[in-house]
Amino acid sequence: MAKVYVAGEDLSRADRVIKNLRKDGHTITYDWVVSINEGPSREKAKAELEGVRKADVFVHLWEHDQESARYEAGMAMGLAKPIIVSGKTDAFFFQLPNVFCVVSDDEIVEAVNKYLEK
Repeated sequence: MAKVYVAGEDLSRADRVIKNLRKDGHTITYDWVVSINEGPSREKAKAELEGVRKADVFVHLWEHDQESARYEAGMAMGLAKPIIVSGKTDAFFFQLPNVFCVVSDDEIVEAVNKYLEK
């Protein structure tokens, strides 16, 4: 099973995807959803960065108005992590060879498993 980092803006959406990945046996490297109400801190930023570093696969729940998830996606791109993007397929950087786009969140678990088969 894979170690996965999930980035997004919508808490319920991220929580649903995280639960589906865990249900399938994957490990979440940092569950920021449970600590979101703590507010920003240096320790939390370091933990999120470390979660991205430890991940085998990065999942980006794309939304047009997000901020921090884009930073995390940039970190994953810089680390050459395989990235699964849900919700958008035509962004410039989504054309990179390590980026895989899916139309909906329902396809994420299958995409992670497909990556593992390679």
